[in-house]
Amino acid sequence: LPELAGAAMIREVHVYGPALGIGAESNGRPQHAGLGTQLIDAARQISAEAGFRRLSVIAATGTQGYYAARGFERGELYMTAALT
Repeated sequence: LPELAGAAMIREVHVYGPALGIGAESNGRPQHAGLGTQLIDAARQISAEAGFRRLSVIAATGTQGYYAARGFERGELYMTAALT
């Protein structure tokens, strides 16, 4: 797929634990504690060090806002962020 040329890929980000409502405080729980963002940051670093120019992710409609807030842009099939 041309959309993925030069891109590393993460399938999706999952952080497991008790479910919390949107905007709820984590109080030591894994959700809303920044773990997903840390995983994405690690994937960015590993991908850049491996020579990739972009990082792509499969993003369902309900998660596109999450990835957009972290610098990913919608493509035809995937969301992609430039690696600098």
